[in-house]
Amino acid sequence: MMLETLNWSGADAGARRTALQRPEATNTAAAAAREIVDAIYAGGDKAVRDYAARLDGYAPTDFRVDAASIAKARAALDEADAEAILAAADAVRRFHVRQGYGSYSVETWPGVTASRRATPVDVAALYVPAGSAPLVSTLIMLAIPAQLAGVPRVVVVAPPAGPEGVDPVLLAAASLLGLDEIYAIGGAQAVAALATGSAGLPRADKIFGPGNAYVAAAKAYVASLPGGPAVDLPAGPSEVMVIADANADANFVASDLLSQAEHDPSAQVMLVCFDSATRERILAVVEEQLAVLPRADIARQSMRHSRAILCASIDKAAEIANAYAPEHLILQLGEAEALVSRVRHAGSIFVGAWAPEAAGDYAAGPNHTLPTGGAARAHGGVTVEAFQKTTTILRASKAGAAAMAPTVERLAALEGLAGHEHAMRLRRVWAEAWPDDVSGPRLRTSAKRRKTKETDITVFLDLDRDGPSTIATGIGYFDHMLDQIARHAGIAVTIDATGDLEIDAHHTIEDVCLTLGEALHEALGDKRGIARFGFELPMDETRAGVWIDLSGRPFAKFEGQIPGERVGDFPVEMVPHAFRSLAESMKAAIHVRVEGENAHHMVEGAFKAFGRALRQAVRIESERLPSTKEFLE
Repeated sequence: MMLETLNWSGADAGARRTALQRPEATNTAAAAAREIVDAIYAGGDKAVRDYAARLDGYAPTDFRVDAASIAKARAALDEADAEAILAAADAVRRFHVRQGYGSYSVETWPGVTASRRATPVDVAALYVPAGSAPLVSTLIMLAIPAQLAGVPRVVVVAPPAGPEGVDPVLLAAASLLGLDEIYAIGGAQAVAALATGSAGLPRADKIFGPGNAYVAAAKAYVASLPGGPAVDLPAGPSEVMVIADANADANFVASDLLSQAEHDPSAQVMLVCFDSATRERILAVVEEQLAVLPRADIARQSMRHSRAILCASIDKAAEIANAYAPEHLILQLGEAEALVSRVRHAGSIFVGAWAPEAAGDYAAGPNHTLPTGGAARAHGGVTVEAFQKTTTILRASKAGAAAMAPTVERLAALEGLAGHEHAMRLRRVWAEAWPDDVSGPRLRTSAKRRKTKETDITVFLDLDRDGPSTIATGIGYFDHMLDQIARHAGIAVTIDATGDLEIDAHHTIEDVCLTLGEALHEALGDKRGIARFGFELPMDETRAGVWIDLSGRPFAKFEGQIPGERVGDFPVEMVPHAFRSLAESMKAAIHVRVEGENAHHMVEGAFKAFGRALRQAVRIESERLPSTKEFLE
């Protein structure tokens, strides 16, 4: 097989640009995609069904796949395939679990607290291509970060494989991943239906997933319309660039080229070598492997608009890679590591002979939904953050408003915005006139960080805000218990923790409780007007009681024997330790008594009771200061 070859050193700028052009830019499909989207915006349900019938050959009364079909597909899936899907999902989850926007709080001026809160989008639509193959891997790569981000409604759209609807393998994979809202529709019409909430599909806040040029063009178009959904990134036909030297294994390089070429006739593969002999050796093996490749026809079509480029050095190879900005970049050369740092624009880089792009497509862990068409110059792949958005929150005391007022007033005047200047000046004048006024609401928030050799814990809480709570300690059941405290106490809590969980959970649990207690103590301040005592009792067959005295004398007592060693991933022996750590750092007396037979209920009952007791203990009942002898006037 001969690939059109360019000698980079001898080519002018125009020839270089031509060699790096994609075979099918989305602008060739833009007009057709725009026509479909406009028709569906105007015609709604009927237009969706008309285009689905014409383009997919499938327009059922209800595009949603019913539960029975999903269950049937799951039952028919070979268990070895199910195990492979779950193993890949686990690797993807382990890579993505450290992603995600965090919440934090900073005092930007004395008395001024600026916070950032991360929340998921409400409805995320995952477009999973299934034209020539059911891309189970794409479903995994999109579903896992959506779930880690906490998206409350995740829907899947996939083109029908025929009159029976969505490929059963894709349905089975969705079932394994806990997804049950699946729609059998594809192409630009699916994108438009999601943008408008037509034909029974939900209106998506953000649409994710790769597709052909028409899907990519439709996504870009709906995102540009007023009130249209957001989209993840430009993701069209797939592409790979392989940089190989004379010592590269020709079989490995050829297999990497073909594994991308077999995706789609519009896919593109680019081979960069340092001499003609290497190029010829690799292309000869490509021909050998093509002869036995089941999807050889598709791969041959892809290879027709692929290229080989000869260059003189790894510096030139880096220049070519950065100019092309590939979705996938494979480095099979002796100086691969040196080249990694020189490449600035690539969706994903695969270093060395033993890291094929095929591994990244399925089970290595990083996301394979990546920018194509040169978009890697400005975009990265799909992440947990892509399913989130951030909100900034500003809180200011009277003193804080007075502190920043002169700066705000000056800048507002500089910009000629008198209304802004007036709004700030009013508050400064008021604060200066009544400097000791305490009749307004008090800020009862705290941000604490505790860092040790074993752990790094950050806690932010607000005693006067009922949720939301974002808790990530790496210990699932402990996260649930901390969330129960926040819910039952009626407070907002953000906890982010990393620890030596590869050894055990003890340090993480203890340090989280110590940091949470410190934050509670700080947020309570002088405890003016709080109720100071709290309690709570029954839960199912378990009886749990918690009494709290916030008088400032740390003491903890835990009564009760919890059976067994663990509840989920939580060691039950740490329950008394958790309450002792809270008592110590809160500077509070905490008495816990729990009776029962079910360890899960006993642990949950103790934490829920603590939350309920805390709710009562921190409520403001007066302006008096508490002491160990009731109150100070």
